[in-house]
Amino acid sequence: MDNMTPMITAVTRWTLVIIAGLIMGWALHHETRAVTLGMSLGMVAGLANFRFLAFKVRKVTEVIASNEGRAFSLGFATRISFAILVTMFSVKIEHFSLAATLTGLFLPQLLAIPAGIYLSIKNKL
Repeated sequence: MDNMTPMITAVTRWTLVIIAGLIMGWALHHETRAVTLGMSLGMVAGLANFRFLAFKVRKVTEVIASNEGRAFSLGFATRISFAILVTMFSVKIEHFSLAATLTGLFLPQLLAIPAGIYLSIKNKL
């Protein structure tokens, strides 16, 4: 993988479109407000974690390419702390569904799979 920017952009766009649909569902369908709001919260946190991981991967590759002896990490502690913070927020406030929040945390990462497949097919044509 030479350039991650198209995949990051595609995942960000798809996630924002899904979040917009969830917010529209929150506004129009009152029975599923907790689910749509929890999923939106989880997806926002998942997107932040996805983009932060991409940033850290770029930094690690720069350190390795420059052959510097600096220590590096992928920011696992920061990402898991953010996920726990969002989960605790969802538990404390009853307007968010915990299951939907946890599901939303992983969706941007899972969207990277079809985005990668789509971009690889698009580049071959």
